[in-house]
Amino acid sequence: MMLHYLGGATFGVWVAIFSVVSWVVFFDLGFGSGLRNKLSESLSKDDLQESSILISTAYGSMGLLSLFLYALFICANFFIDWQAVFSTNVVSQYELQWSMAVLAFLFLLNFTLLIVLQVLHASKKTFLTVAHQFLANFFALVAVFLAKTLIAPSLFVICLLYGISQVVTTVYISFIFYRKNFSLVPNLRSFSVNRIKLIAFLGGQFFIIQLAVLVIFSTDKIIIIKLFGPAALTEYELVFKAYSAILIISTLFLTPLWSRYTHAAAEEDYSWMRGALRRSHWVCAILFIPSMILYFFGADIVFLWAGYRIESGSSLFLAMSIFVLVRVWSDIYAYFLNGVGVLKVQMWLAVVQAVINIPLSVAVAKIYGVSGVIYGSTLTLSLSAILLPLCVYWYLKNKKNLSS
Repeated sequence: MMLHYLGGATFGVWVAIFSVVSWVVFFDLGFGSGLRNKLSESLSKDDLQESSILISTAYGSMGLLSLFLYALFICANFFIDWQAVFSTNVVSQYELQWSMAVLAFLFLLNFTLLIVLQVLHASKKTFLTVAHQFLANFFALVAVFLAKTLIAPSLFVICLLYGISQVVTTVYISFIFYRKNFSLVPNLRSFSVNRIKLIAFLGGQFFIIQLAVLVIFSTDKIIIIKLFGPAALTEYELVFKAYSAILIISTLFLTPLWSRYTHAAAEEDYSWMRGALRRSHWVCAILFIPSMILYFFGADIVFLWAGYRIESGSSLFLAMSIFVLVRVWSDIYAYFLNGVGVLKVQMWLAVVQAVINIPLSVAVAKIYGVSGVIYGSTLTLSLSAILLPLCVYWYLKNKKNLSS
């Protein structure tokens, strides 16, 4: 609906804007992931007072950080030539500036409210995070439908309605959880500067890892729009959205395991951890099937779904199939290591990946076109696919030796 409402070129601009604004999620300095692990530990001990302090501190810290980031952004926004950044003349500079301003505000507001997702993970209420994702997309769908029906095509309207749909969803899910867990409701009295240091110490390592994730998974869109233009980015986004169904299935399975690995490590239940890894391998193997279906029939599926014919043909689908499978494999071990707090290898690996990904993707893109951008990111991610399983093997081997 967005594609038909905005048109191919403007839709490509929307994808690029959404990608840039989404980067704000990675500027929590790893605080959310650090909170998730520390909160999992305190909840496993039934220490509700400590849990409340951790949650209140996280909300307060992210709120202050969001205000600071938005102040910086507003100061810069009206001096940036967004038409040059997004390589487009189909949207005016005026509309781009206000679109960026409103979407950044709503995303930063949601950025603070999204602390609830880490609380849900730590509380083993992952089903509510899935409900959040579904409702956010559902409300966005309704908003786009109304815009398409009632309002002339406008990038600003899409930014406004999409941002509001995200905030409304997060507020609703927060209300559902905290209504039944009143002892965990954040409050100013429970804010603790000491807990900031506690969470940030672990979160700093997560932050470096998140920066690598940002470079690998988000800069592809900027590279494509700069090298090949908005129309090529529209093709890429449609193919990626088709494959995102595979990533969603993988995430549904892996996300609850993060906090469960934390609990299992605290209880030294290593046999359960090995069993969880085996089940994860089966999930990865099963997901090979839909990836092959998309490779062979993806162009027809996208055409039936979005009414858009992918001109790049099978090369784009082959590149995306390989990338998605490598990502699912890497995520199996990344979630394990995140859960048990083994982050140093990931941190240093992230530094290497952040340095090489952009030049590698650009170089390969000059040979293979848009598909080359995906191949470049796949090569970068392959380092994780090789090294992270080795880290998990050494971790479990050392724990086995200690227990014996």
